[in-house]
Amino acid sequence: MSIKQTVLIIGATSGIGAGLARRIHAQGKKVIATGRRQERLSSLTAELSGLETANFDISDLSTLAGNIAGLTKKYQDIDTVIVNASIQSMFSFTDPTSSSPEDITKEVNTNLTAQMIICQTLVPHFLALEKPCSIIFISSAFAYIPVQFFPIYGPTKAGLHSFGVSLRAQLAGTNVTVTDLAPAYVDTELDVMHKERMTEMLGGSDRVPKPTPLGDFLDDAMKELDTLVDGKPKREIAIGHFPEMAREAWRKAIGPLLEIFHVDG
Repeated sequence: MSIKQTVLIIGATSGIGAGLARRIHAQGKKVIATGRRQERLSSLTAELSGLETANFDISDLSTLAGNIAGLTKKYQDIDTVIVNASIQSMFSFTDPTSSSPEDITKEVNTNLTAQMIICQTLVPHFLALEKPCSIIFISSAFAYIPVQFFPIYGPTKAGLHSFGVSLRAQLAGTNVTVTDLAPAYVDTELDVMHKERMTEMLGGSDRVPKPTPLGDFLDDAMKELDTLVDGKPKREIAIGHFPEMAREAWRKAIGPLLEIFHVDG
């Protein structure tokens, strides 16, 4: 299975991250939940006995490596990281007032740059453990399917998927595996945040896709994360019809090129 025994969840204060924390905690595993909203972490701690937490914002790149290193020192048995934290903004480049250079930079840093720094800090820790370890990125269907609604979010998730392929190739033959988990449209706070604007842009609620209930997504995700292929965790997991179509199309198109370049990703 992808999820081992001591699990660090980056971005666990709501939605998918909090849902995974609850599911994994229910399996009796040690969970360390992180997030930038202390009140959410406190609420989760009150709900889940024995849960460990750490409060920091991964968009603060100057302190990120130190925060991650501190966790590996405090919890030396961390063998799984689920990187879930992300920002999803909806704006238009035709309206410069709908965003700012600072907003764009923060979204890129949170969704992509921070993930790389987290891995740069955690990979040596995992390799030193000399036992099976897992890196799980919570990606998105928009890693494969660009849309006009989220002009920064989609490209950052595409970059995260590409990074995952490269990292997986670097770690081939080691004790560390990399899994990319791409959800479809899931019913979370992000859905509530953007639903009205998306309805307006698409011209009516009947044209807006219906989100997958969070519980249904978590059922499928946990099942897929427990599934092994040739004795190893899956490299890529796409939950939902459209994400799986997109994942298969990407693999069919790019897979042969990866082989030519000897990329075991």
